[in-house]
Amino acid sequence: MKILEKLFILFLFTFPTGVLARIELSNGVALTLNDLVLAVLVIYWIILKFNLKKIRQYFLFKPLALFCAVGLVSLLINFPQLGLIKFLISGSYLVRFISYTLLYFIVKDFSKDFKVKINKYMFASGLIVVLLGYFQYFFFPSLKPLFKFGWDEHLYRMTSVFLDPNFAGTFFNIFFIFSLDILRKHYKTFSKIKNSIYLLISILSFFAVYLTYSRSALMMLFVSVVVYLFLIGKKKLIFISILFLILMIFVSPRAFQTEGTDLLRVVSTTERFSSLNIALKVIQDNPILGVGFNAYRYAQAKVGLYGIFWQVTHSGAGTDASLLFVIATTGFLGFFVYLYMLFKTFVLAKINFKSSGIVLFVVLAGLLIDSLFINSLFYVFILEWLFILIGLTEGSN
Repeated sequence: MKILEKLFILFLFTFPTGVLARIELSNGVALTLNDLVLAVLVIYWIILKFNLKKIRQYFLFKPLALFCAVGLVSLLINFPQLGLIKFLISGSYLVRFISYTLLYFIVKDFSKDFKVKINKYMFASGLIVVLLGYFQYFFFPSLKPLFKFGWDEHLYRMTSVFLDPNFAGTFFNIFFIFSLDILRKHYKTFSKIKNSIYLLISILSFFAVYLTYSRSALMMLFVSVVVYLFLIGKKKLIFISILFLILMIFVSPRAFQTEGTDLLRVVSTTERFSSLNIALKVIQDNPILGVGFNAYRYAQAKVGLYGIFWQVTHSGAGTDASLLFVIATTGFLGFFVYLYMLFKTFVLAKINFKSSGIVLFVVLAGLLIDSLFINSLFYVFILEWLFILIGLTEGSN
């Protein structure tokens, strides 16, 4: 097996370490084990395989390059306000985002045989995340001891390796559709035992979404299931599925019993509106090119949000809506380029419906809804899976 393929496998199996293998640096910057392996993978690919003439032909090269370019320009324009240190820290986020986009090109470059294996490795990696979620839910139901490290005090909610129920719910949704589609494609060729195993894993990931008690994750699940059933031609099951999804809310353990598991809770809703108001204020002051990608933490600190904790809080670098985050950091210019990128990704998925395009289309549709409430379109672990799925989808031809 080639070194690049081995590095990619290692990268996939550092994914389940999530934020548990996280090193806090200074000025609110942190690195995970997954980040470090990704850096090695990307650098190795650039040295050995990078070919600008070749990748310029890839379907999403232009929109990705345009968005990254706007991100760079937004930083350069804001350099006088940021200063050198803040500029370099903000620029490191752009470098990381570019690294995630390169996963698309790396995967696209792999041989067809290895791409088949990637699906298996992704399944195994995702399954570990789900199983660790159940382990955390039953044995570590409270994250209160982690509050001093900047994490929220979640109680009786599944957070898995992300230590956040909302992002965990987003990932469980993606993995549910991913595993369910494998079962749909191969149930005629799989043995009864293998079908049963895949069905059980799909069910576990489905219930995991509910155990996060994340309203955004539940909305994503509703949208994902409806869109998926529509695309595979099972329209008659849509109404029954919606009723079942609603019923599951009321039979979930501890539903409505605590502040965190109460789906009618108002505290987080109030905080979310406050976050949106801050984003709108930042956009109003910087409408064309934003505050710089990603200098949003400094923009929030400027208006006094998070007080003395603005550098250590894990929610300080983003806002609770991905599209508002795009406008705030890259302005309306970046927003229109980003919409163009999303549109092209949907087109790519539609072109490849006969292969893996359905999963990508459903995941994107679900993420768009989910990202109205949390910044899931820019959450690093979601970005990694998304760009790998994009690479597999285009590489299926």
